[in-house]
Amino acid sequence: MQIKKDLINACLEGKRAAQNELYREVFSYLMNICMRYKNDYDTAGASLNAIFLKILSKLDTFKQEESFIAWIKRIAVNHLIDEYRQHKRERAKLGYIEEEYKAELNGSAAHEKEAEMNADYLIQMIKELPPLTAKVFNLYAIDGYKHREIAELLEMSENTSKWHLREARIKLKEKLKVFNETISL
Repeated sequence: MQIKKDLINACLEGKRAAQNELYREVFSYLMNICMRYKNDYDTAGASLNAIFLKILSKLDTFKQEESFIAWIKRIAVNHLIDEYRQHKRERAKLGYIEEEYKAELNGSAAHEKEAEMNADYLIQMIKELPPLTAKVFNLYAIDGYKHREIAELLEMSENTSKWHLREARIKLKEKLKVFNETISL
């Protein structure tokens, strides 16, 4: 996906039509990022809108020589991590204990023999991981962050980040094994 410099410049001038066009151009890219971190489409959509507003408000800091897509991805991931931290703080204030092993299943057809392995099922498998483990997996395996960066973002040690990645891989391999056994029956 290539965003034209003219479109970015028009957005900088405050032209609503250009901002609307930019939104349409980056919507699916940003929504895919949001869906990896959120459990449902509505929550992901709310995050996407906040991210887009942040992109527009910080557009004057974008350097034309860098990749626009990489720039908006960095904003999106940082925003989603900030939302996670905020949610974590709010839960702590209310005295809740975070349930690390709560998995939300959407009654998907993943366990049926006719199911095909597809991106939606893989995303669902990742969402079934403990929340923090899923975030580390997304940041490392999908977004390309290093353990040092993940540790800083999620306020943990590098070894804890590595442990969560290892746990995610083990659990995902188990889920794939079960899925493959179900399909082959």
